[in-house]
Amino acid sequence: MKPLTPSDPRVLGGIEILGRLGKGGMGVVYAGRTDDDSLVAVKTLHVGSLDQSDLRERFDREATALGMVQGPGVASLVESGQDDETPWLALEYVPGLDLATYLKRHDPLDAVTGMALGLVLADALTDIHTAGLLHRDLKPANVMLGPDGPKVVDFGLVAIGGAGGDLTHTNLRLGTPRFMAPEQFTAPTSVGTPADVYALGALLAYATSGQYSYEGATPDALGYAVANPDIEPNLSGVPAGLLLLVTALMAVKPQDRPNLADVRAQLTEQLAAAHMSPAAARGRLAERTYVPGTGITDEVPPTRRHAPVTRVETVPPTVGSGTGRRAGIAVRTAERLRKAYARPGAA
Repeated sequence: MKPLTPSDPRVLGGIEILGRLGKGGMGVVYAGRTDDDSLVAVKTLHVGSLDQSDLRERFDREATALGMVQGPGVASLVESGQDDETPWLALEYVPGLDLATYLKRHDPLDAVTGMALGLVLADALTDIHTAGLLHRDLKPANVMLGPDGPKVVDFGLVAIGGAGGDLTHTNLRLGTPRFMAPEQFTAPTSVGTPADVYALGALLAYATSGQYSYEGATPDALGYAVANPDIEPNLSGVPAGLLLLVTALMAVKPQDRPNLADVRAQLTEQLAAAHMSPAAARGRLAERTYVPGTGITDEVPPTRRHAPVTRVETVPPTVGSGTGRRAGIAVRTAERLRKAYARPGAA
């Protein structure tokens, strides 16, 4: 965590801002502390980006998605101040490294740990799809390795609704090329849940082998290789116990990929053969991948050093807390998005 600059806010929506966690094209991500002493990650939308409709859309889409999906493998939404002068989202803080950083510092995952990761992520994707969403950008950098197991983060590219999503710009390619399914390159408006299944396979291949399945000097070259049935992915380093599954997950045709229920069943069976239940596998995975000393919990004492700040509620009191509060945020955001897309000339 880096110290705040003079221009950074000290409070957002009643959440005490403690320091900077990172900065991206959309805005700054801060470490925050709620008035009940919970640590959160606070994502902000830069004021200069407010007139850029694509960034605002991504920000609103993420708030909507996080308000809709629930599950132990997904970082949850805590609060939202989308209508504030500086729009912000407060998310469950997950200490630890993201999977991409972890793999840069450690050896690839062994077969059993990779199976456990696959099962946790398959469960997370099932929760996401059950909520009527597509993640569209599952990759190592969007998987946080916390003390209780991995959690999927970053719903900025999520699709809401049917195939392609009701918020998808025509022919707009969305995602991270190395983990994108062939149809995300060739037919982006018809992308469905099999694209997330493909990304799961590409992620598992990288996590267990330490190498990318396809190479390309440019996104177009990479896309050509991914979509070409005559060019097979490089899965030479994937453990034998995962090779058949990963190969199936990365099939070129969406209809040839297994569904998540089958993926979960196969991984559960393989873990059982290794005398491990799903719960035990998740615990083993967390034990092997969580790196202590890499979170703000190591820098921030558990007791507040300042008097509690007064929270400014961003959801009407009638909505309540917990699930009801997240639902209220989702409803309001979805309504804003529907109105935006109803404007003449909207994509």
